[in-house]
Amino acid sequence: MFWLGATVSLCYIPGTTGAYIATQWPVLAVLLMFGLLRSGPFTIFHGLGLLFVAYATVHAWFTPAQEFSVFGLWLVWIMALSVWFGTTMVSTRELYAGLALGAGVSSAVAVLQHFGLNVVPRASDAPAGIYVNGVQQGLVLALLVVALLTERMWFWALPLLPGIALSGSRGAWFALAVGLTGLLVRRTWLLGIAAATVVLYLLMPLSMSDQLRMLIWTAAWHNLTPFGWGPGTFYAVLIPQSGGSFFPEYAHNDALQLAFEYGIGAAPVFVIFAFALGRTHVREWPVILAFVTAGFYSMPLWMPLASFLVLVGLGHSLRAHALVRGERDRCGRHVLSWRRCGESASCGAVPVQPSY
Repeated sequence: MFWLGATVSLCYIPGTTGAYIATQWPVLAVLLMFGLLRSGPFTIFHGLGLLFVAYATVHAWFTPAQEFSVFGLWLVWIMALSVWFGTTMVSTRELYAGLALGAGVSSAVAVLQHFGLNVVPRASDAPAGIYVNGVQQGLVLALLVVALLTERMWFWALPLLPGIALSGSRGAWFALAVGLTGLLVRRTWLLGIAAATVVLYLLMPLSMSDQLRMLIWTAAWHNLTPFGWGPGTFYAVLIPQSGGSFFPEYAHNDALQLAFEYGIGAAPVFVIFAFALGRTHVREWPVILAFVTAGFYSMPLWMPLASFLVLVGLGHSLRAHALVRGERDRCGRHVLSWRRCGESASCGAVPVQPSY
């Protein structure tokens, strides 16, 4: 697992693989296929995930821009494989350590860039390490720091802090703050506070980037359809409305983009994340909380490392706290309870409350 994390986090080298070619996606597509050979518990939420994948696959044949849908559908499959891979894992510590190794290299490169040593090209004014732009660098490192701290891997997290500080990303600091707060206060109302904070921020005088984000959201909102436009079609559908001017490829709001591309078909995804946010005692909960918070104003679901990290954690949380039905307790009654995978039920016992 360590070398998987290191490979995925180091395989993207700007200037060699291309400034905007996210090499991590094809590497994940190849490596995660081996996860299908691994076994793990299958829950109702895995079933919902497969339902969403099936919907996206069928929908890709009926979109107005099929050349974009092929890529969008490919990402959906990779994300689904990430969730299953996390479900098959007994522990995420080695994977986190491998990801931290690559992210630590990126953080070190960002320090060199800060002092004028541009060892690799970047697409932003702020140091970005090997992750193209400062926003992606900051957000990926922030989510990884939260993940490492959930496993008490303090020393692995320290090398990532310079990369976050130099990224110039306000969103990275906000996601980090929410995640660290979630480590200390495991309450679902934290998500409400985070959402309210984002709304209040957006009501303040906006910078140019914030104004562009609001224009994107407005355009997307006015073009929502009941069943969505299809996977990967966000850019293809809205670019004609911009008159050929610059229009981002993503909505910078994960929920809005899912609703835009899949309509009511995105409901299974929202249900899965809502369930995960309700399981505050799960070890991975602060990471999922930070990820969803960042999804209010950014696009972590479409960033290869951020998406892989959190979806693996999501899958692992489903493994640890599966809804199991079909077994019988000692009195012969069917068991339906939330419990850690592998635990058995006893006659009249109260469902086990998982801990870590």
